[in-house]
Amino acid sequence: MTPPLVLTFAPSDPSGGGGIQADLLTCASMGCQALTVLTGLTVQDSAGIEDSQEVDPEWIDDQARSLLEDMPVRAFKIGGMFSPEAVSTIAEILADYSAIPVVLHLGSDPLETQDAEAEDSAEEILSATLELLVPQATLVVVDAMRLRQWVADGLLELESSSESGVQALLRLGAGWVLTTGLHLGGENVVNTLTGAGESPSDVIEVEYRWIRLPGNFRGAGNTLSAALAAMMAGGVEAPDAAAEAQEYTWQALSAGFQPGMGRILPDRFFWARQPDRDGGHPSTIGDDTVSGAATDSARGGLSS
Repeated sequence: MTPPLVLTFAPSDPSGGGGIQADLLTCASMGCQALTVLTGLTVQDSAGIEDSQEVDPEWIDDQARSLLEDMPVRAFKIGGMFSPEAVSTIAEILADYSAIPVVLHLGSDPLETQDAEAEDSAEEILSATLELLVPQATLVVVDAMRLRQWVADGLLELESSSESGVQALLRLGAGWVLTTGLHLGGENVVNTLTGAGESPSDVIEVEYRWIRLPGNFRGAGNTLSAALAAMMAGGVEAPDAAAEAQEYTWQALSAGFQPGMGRILPDRFFWARQPDRDGGHPSTIGDDTVSGAATDSARGGLSS
């Protein structure tokens, strides 16, 4: 039987912490086959990115359409892009395959540079992403602190003083927004899934609390967004996929390792190297809060 197919757009990360490599590992661990479209090459190690080279948008288009015309893709996962033209190319592909769910990860590691031209390019890429990709996204994954900074810098415009960054993304057309609190303070990491209800005033919001792990991690957002795409490729709806993907990511981080002098990388195959231990799914507290720690339910394969 053919496993669910996830088509992922992302740059190469030679360290394996993020990028295409993280998507391959995560999808394989969760019982999916990752089909990959390379958006760029990078020079990086476990500490960070030193340099990058974009892939021509025509090559991005050719890579994707060759795969899509051959195999039945069940979900898209969009990662880092290096030009507005690449964003536009991917947006056209998504529009041609609009029935396939899309997980959009707004948050690749920035290139460590003080170059004003590079900063302007990053802003142009973000602007194109907000305009062209967010409206097509089934679920957007974004770091809460980064989202706040975009609002403060005027990169994400609000319609009123009462509108939040999450509400702005929903207004732009995102089906769901999952904000992650890894870079916020507190004993727990608080992630929040928000979706629009049947009316503009009806907002669905689910809060998840996870025990904060010690250490400086690389690839947490990549792992989470790839896990979400894998769940959706298996037919799981966004709210259930969010809980399962976070549980998987928490366990991968909990089993993380430090291969070099930089940050800790997630062990996406933690379940293959750990003995069984008692546990379970995060428990619902009330109607809108989920708390969790290390559990066993994401031990490979897809489950709902």
